[in-house]
Amino acid sequence: MPTPDPIDPPDLARSLDRQYVAGLVCMALLVLAFPMYRIGEPSRRRSARVAVERESIAIGKETFVRQCAACHGADAAGGSIAPTLASREFLSVTSDQQMHWIISGGIPGTPMTAYHVDLGGPFTPQEIERLVRYLRSLEAGAPSIPEWRRGAKAEGAERPDKEHAGRRDTH
Repeated sequence: MPTPDPIDPPDLARSLDRQYVAGLVCMALLVLAFPMYRIGEPSRRRSARVAVERESIAIGKETFVRQCAACHGADAAGGSIAPTLASREFLSVTSDQQMHWIISGGIPGTPMTAYHVDLGGPFTPQEIERLVRYLRSLEAGAPSIPEWRRGAKAEGAERPDKEHAGRRDTH
C-alpha cells in the first residue's frame, strides 16, 4: 500500500518544526532563569528592607527635630521639661507599642499631649511609626541615665553638638 501524501507541504512542516524548537529553547531559558533570579532575590529584598528602614528612621528624625526636640532635647538626649528618651533605661523597658500609645494619646497631667491626628494631633499613624523607629534606632548607643524621667542628660552631654551649636532650648 502506498503512503499517502502529507497534508501539509514540506516547507510548512519545516517552518513548524523551527517554531517548536524556538518555543522549547525559550521555555528552557525560562526554566533556567527563574532559579537564577530566585538565588539573588533574598539579597535584593534585604537591601530594599534596609533602605526603607533607613529612610523611615531619617524621616522620623526630621519629625522629631521639628516637633519633639524642643521638649525632649536634640536627638532625644534630654530636655529641661520632658524625659530623656535616648536613655538605656527608657528604651530597654518601653516596647514599640507603648511608645506608639504614648505618642498617640499623650500622658494625662503632663505637657505631653495627644499627637495622633484622630485625637487632634498633627501625626498620622505612619508618622508615629517613623518616630518610634527613630527612637528605637537610638537604643544601640543609648547611655545609662538613671534620672531620665527628669530630662537629665548623659554625663559629658552638656556641650551642644555640631548640629545645634550656639542654639539652646528655652523650655
